[in-house]
Amino acid sequence: MKRILFLSTIAAVALLGTSCTPSGGPIYPMTIGSVWNMSSYTLYGTTLASLDTMTTGTQTNTALEKANLSNGREVVKFKNDATVHYKALDTTITTTSYSYVAEVGDTIFSYTSLDDTIGTPVMRSNPAAGQTWAEGSVIATVVGQENVTVAAGTYRKAWKIKTITNIGGVTVEMFSWYARGVGNVKMHYEGEYQGHSQVFNEELTSATIK
Repeated sequence: MKRILFLSTIAAVALLGTSCTPSGGPIYPMTIGSVWNMSSYTLYGTTLASLDTMTTGTQTNTALEKANLSNGREVVKFKNDATVHYKALDTTITTTSYSYVAEVGDTIFSYTSLDDTIGTPVMRSNPAAGQTWAEGSVIATVVGQENVTVAAGTYRKAWKIKTITNIGGVTVEMFSWYARGVGNVKMHYEGEYQGHSQVFNEELTSATIK
C-alpha cells in the first residue's frame, strides 16, 4: 500500500500504550474487519537540529473484504483513509484509496487494482537477516531484529527492513519495522537535499484485529 513518498503497510492487535511481545501469527495480518490507525509527521529545515514541522497526518487502514484478481487469485481489499495537514499552507487534504493484498508463497504482494496481476512485493512471510527483494524501483533488505517503541507500545524483536530508492536523482533510504502477529508498526526516513534536511516518521497508534 502506498503512502507519502513510498510504501504502505499494515499492523494489528488492539494495542495502546503497552509493551508487546507477539508470540506468533502472520507478519502481515489480513483478517477481514481489522482496523489499523497510524500517525505521521514530516520535519524540514536547514539542519537536523533546527527542523520545523512541515506536515502532520493520520491514516486508517481497514481490511474490508475478500476479492479476486482478474486471474482468479484471492486477495484482501484494503481501504486507506488518509488526512495530511500542510502547516505552511494551513491546508488539510483528505484522500481515500484502495489496494489488494495477498500472500503468494513466502512473499506478501500488494496490487493496485483487480486487473493488476503482477503486484509489488512488500514483505517476506518469514523474514531472515540478509534477504533482499525489489519493490519496483525500490530495493528492500532485511537488516535484522530489534526492539521498537511507538505510540501503540513497545514491540520486541521486530524485523527491521531497509528500502533504498532514487527520487529525482536523490538516493532515499527508509527503514520500516514489522512485528510478527502485528505487521508494520513504524516507518522512518532522514535525509538531506540541496542543503536542507528532512525527517519523515509514521507509526502505529492503535489497532483492532478481528
